[in-house]
Amino acid sequence: MTLLFSLPKLVTQIQIIYSDSQDIFENLAYEEHLVLNSTEDILLFYINTDAVVIGKHQNPWKEVELSPQGEPYNQHKVARRLSGGGTVFHDLGNVNFSFIRNKEVDFVNFREHIEPVSDALAALGIPNSISPRNDIFVNEHKISGNAEHVNSKTKRILHHGTLLYDSNIIKLNGSIRPKKQLNIKTHAVDSVRSPVMNMREVTEMGDTPAFLSQLIEKLQISLEVTKVEQINPNTLVEVQELVKSKYSTWQWNFGHTPQFTYTNENNIAMKVRGGYVIESTETNQIGKRFDGILNDQ
Repeated sequence: MTLLFSLPKLVTQIQIIYSDSQDIFENLAYEEHLVLNSTEDILLFYINTDAVVIGKHQNPWKEVELSPQGEPYNQHKVARRLSGGGTVFHDLGNVNFSFIRNKEVDFVNFREHIEPVSDALAALGIPNSISPRNDIFVNEHKISGNAEHVNSKTKRILHHGTLLYDSNIIKLNGSIRPKKQLNIKTHAVDSVRSPVMNMREVTEMGDTPAFLSQLIEKLQISLEVTKVEQINPNTLVEVQELVKSKYSTWQWNFGHTPQFTYTNENNIAMKVRGGYVIESTETNQIGKRFDGILNDQ
C-alpha cells in the first residue's frame, strides 16, 4: 500500500501517560476516570494481559469464543469498553493508545488522532496506510483498529486504538469469534473482520515495551508533548471503585448487551434483555441468565 504523509492535525499541547497496570479492567476504568475528572489533553498508553474487548453495543455471545475454561483459546477476560466499534484482542504483544481530549467542535474526527500514530510508525520503518474504516494497515493486513466515545457533558472525547506489534495471532483469531455460531437475531453491532499481522514481522524493534518507548520518542517529534510520566491506576481510589462497580462486573460486560432473540437447536425461541431471558415458550427459562442456559445445554 502507498503511504501518504500528512502533517498531523492535532497541534494542541498534550501529556503522555504510560499505565503500569496490565489489567484490562483497570485500564478501561482509568480511561473513563480521565474523561470525567481530568481537564488536560492526554495520550495514554497501556499493555494488557490476555483479554477480548468488545464495543459498547456488541453481543459477546456473537463476538467472543466463550467455550468452557480449558479450551486453548479461552484463557482471557472479556471486557466491554465505553466506545462503539468491533471486537479486539489484547495481550502483552499489543500496545493500546488512547487520546483523551477537550473538544468544543468536530467531536468525531478519527484521522486527527490516527495520523500522528501512522506517521510515527512510518518514521520507525513501518510503511502503513489508513483505511476508509479508520484502521491502520501494513502490507494489506490490519495492525490497528480504532474507536471513539464522546462525553457531551464534559465536552471530552476518548479515541483509542490497538497496535499489533508482537501479538499471539493464533490466539487472537481463536478468541474473537465463537467456534460454535449461535442462532441469534439482534441489532447489536457486528465486527468487520480483516486479516491481521504483527509489525514486528516488518521491523524488529526489540520486545513490546522497547517498541512502545521508540514510538513515544517519534510522537514527541510531531506532537507538542508537555511531559511523559508513568502512573499506576490501581493506586487511585476512584479507578478501583469503577473497576469494582462497573468494569469487572457481569452486569456491564454481559448484561449490557442490547436485546436479542436466541433460538436453540430444538427451535425454542427466547428473548433476552439485560442478559436475562424475559420471554420464552419454555416458561421455566424466564428470569434465568442467558449464559447459565447455554451452560446447561
